[in-house]
Amino acid sequence: MSNDQSASALSVDRLPALDWTVLSDPARSALVERLDRAALARSATLQRVVDLAAIFAQSAFAQISLIGDAQYVPVAHGTANSLNGTPIQDSLCSITMAAGRSMIIDDTSRHGWVRELRPVSAGKVGSYLGVPLRGADGVMLGALCVYNDHATVWPPHLASALEDLLAFAATEIQQLTTIDSQESSLEQLTIAIQNIVAPPPVAVPPGLQLAGRYRSANVGGDWYEWTPTAQGEIALTIGDVSGHGLAAVANMTRLKAHIHAYLLEGHAPAQTLQLASRAFQDSGQIATALDARYRPVGRRLTYASAGHPPPLIVRRDDAFFAPMQPGAPLGFATLAPPTQSLVLDPADTVVFCTDGMYEQRQSTLDESLERLRLNAVAAARTADTLDGFVDQLLHIPLSDTSDDACLMALRA
Repeated sequence: MSNDQSASALSVDRLPALDWTVLSDPARSALVERLDRAALARSATLQRVVDLAAIFAQSAFAQISLIGDAQYVPVAHGTANSLNGTPIQDSLCSITMAAGRSMIIDDTSRHGWVRELRPVSAGKVGSYLGVPLRGADGVMLGALCVYNDHATVWPPHLASALEDLLAFAATEIQQLTTIDSQESSLEQLTIAIQNIVAPPPVAVPPGLQLAGRYRSANVGGDWYEWTPTAQGEIALTIGDVSGHGLAAVANMTRLKAHIHAYLLEGHAPAQTLQLASRAFQDSGQIATALDARYRPVGRRLTYASAGHPPPLIVRRDDAFFAPMQPGAPLGFATLAPPTQSLVLDPADTVVFCTDGMYEQRQSTLDESLERLRLNAVAAARTADTLDGFVDQLLHIPLSDTSDDACLMALRA
């Protein structure tokens, strides 16, 4: 082992006495056996961890091993050589657990600790680096390991890098162990996203009403927000980051924070979207967004769009889409989109939404938006309050796609 190698790692020829009692602990084994193996195997986070581990180590193989009655491998990089099902007595990860710290072996055939183990004698593991995986309260669950079928001089500081990476896997496994089922997992994730999406309570001018809803269908990057500004306006933003899953949620959170910061700095809607587009360009994704400012004095609504549908104005027994020339989606262009404005009538309701509210596969965009317009008129006729209006509109089945939806409304 190099003198620069992590101090927390041990080469096998300098290992202290191994603590095999960790493997015989029945409570630990029972915890591993209770893990939802199907959920672990589906976890994009765990798969990303082993893929990154292989990239860091420049190894052919990497895996997370959980040690229960036998070695279980929920995710692996280079699955053709996966060591799933290896008996405990033949598992290098079992030795890593017994060591209690990272273990580095440049050449498994030259070390008495492991050279007789079946994966080594069979030529599957010629070099190995393992990092113990601990769950809640420090309980040992298994190991993250990288390996090759030939001898390898592992890079300096690799063990400490994998230890840092393993923290993400430990957090993911801990979340899965505290969830009773996939349905409750989705519920918890939905609640977490709702807390990110929904704006906190804010004071609004007398006579002004605001309401918003988030509907989860397939965890995505939809959001909405309203915020009072120092200029005496209410800023209203809504948007949709492309894609689904945790990556879309992470990019949505980042983009929402950028837009919030820019509007608090006093930028107008078009400039806010321009700055957000520049900040979003390195994400590898695109997003649509609409930024509006409502000034109660004069009842003026000023707005700009980056590829997002226009606001819908519900007025008495009719509704119309506000005139708008949208700019390019965020992440594409750095030019400011056009700005429009209009003056609202008393009791007008302004509706902002994402495409999960109206999009249908077999319909054109104009046809889908027309259905939204007609249903908004119908909901306005029967709802007594703004909250009742958004609830009715949210639950009308206008879209046939499995997409999240955000709906926000202002009543002047």
